[in-house]
Amino acid sequence: MKMNFFTALSRRKNDCTNFPFSDKPNTACFTCSHVLEEHKPILYVSHDEDGYWSFLCGGSHTEKEMRLVALSEILDIDGSMAALAGLDYGQYAEAEEEKGNWIVGRE
Repeated sequence: MKMNFFTALSRRKNDCTNFPFSDKPNTACFTCSHVLEEHKPILYVSHDEDGYWSFLCGGSHTEKEMRLVALSEILDIDGSMAALAGLDYGQYAEAEEEKGNWIVGRE
């Protein structure tokens, strides 16, 4: 189906309306090369006191392995991250395995 500009704009507006995070879809967040390029599961999520989000594989990382993406891209990678949209500032969630239970804590 071919979309014109107004249809695409309307769809984008609807996508923002249903966006589960209180932050905008284009909010910058951190991930790692393991998640982004090696397709490893996201096992650690943090919503820092300063408002930054991180979605990581749960391993150790160097600066070279960090990537900056839009929050909406994280949902494209793993839609189940919507369940963690309610993490408050200073909270984190971690799981031992993909599809595992999330343990929520405070930094």
